[in-house]
Amino acid sequence: MSTWNKGALIKQSLGKTDLNLDWRTRFEICVGIARGLAYLHEESSMRIVHRDIKASNVLLDADLNPKISDFGLARHYKDSMTHLNTGVAGTLGYLAPEYAMMGHLTEKADVFAFGVVALEILAGRRNFDDSLEEDEKYLLGCAWHLHESQRTLELLDSKLIEFDEEEAARLINVALLCTMGLPQRRPPMSKVVSMLTEDIEVTDVDTTMRPSYVPEWQVRSFSSSYVSGSGSSAQQSSRSQISALSSSSKKPGNHRDTSPLALSPCSSGGIDEGADSGSR
Repeated sequence: MSTWNKGALIKQSLGKTDLNLDWRTRFEICVGIARGLAYLHEESSMRIVHRDIKASNVLLDADLNPKISDFGLARHYKDSMTHLNTGVAGTLGYLAPEYAMMGHLTEKADVFAFGVVALEILAGRRNFDDSLEEDEKYLLGCAWHLHESQRTLELLDSKLIEFDEEEAARLINVALLCTMGLPQRRPPMSKVVSMLTEDIEVTDVDTTMRPSYVPEWQVRSFSSSYVSGSGSSAQQSSRSQISALSSSSKKPGNHRDTSPLALSPCSSGGIDEGADSGSR
């Protein structure tokens, strides 16, 4: 029987362990997490939103296969429902804008969190690191800036001596698609899996859909070209994202039962207040 190491992935991301993952392992971990979420959202007998996808809620077995854990905050809803209005729960840094600001919950909240986790795995660091320079503290903002500056691969962990450039660029692009500000612009997890495994082409990243979570000061510090007219692009993006949320909808799909690909048995509920100080 495999031994599961809770938090192994977040510790690796923070650089507090000797576990040094090569490129292939990191890529397969991301694909495994994506498959697990696709099962929850689209293949299970009921639609399930995990609500607390983060690196410390991914277990790695002795062979470094990922399993999603801790379903204490999970919610399910009927196919006929477009969304749930619920109190906000989860971990700061992984919360989708529409969920954090409006309590508007769909599977796209998990998609957003997956994008953040994928970036953490690639960069080998947590999504917010107060020890870094001011314009490097917030990983998601760094990723969007590097993409817009056509320096996407600079995001990768310096410990990665060898990596597949094409795969790396594809995975980063998919992660950015998952963190776009408008939920309806984020791909479903089944499409994420297909893009990662090259079953379909990766959709171009619309830079105007940068999430409003990327703070204005960080955008200004990266490049003054993001600021024009009466307000910053971050402010304009935020306004357009919020105004479009009320008209968003999701068509119910057909679901079927399959094996859970990358799921673990439900562990204890609650929010991890250890490695992630932003929990609430």
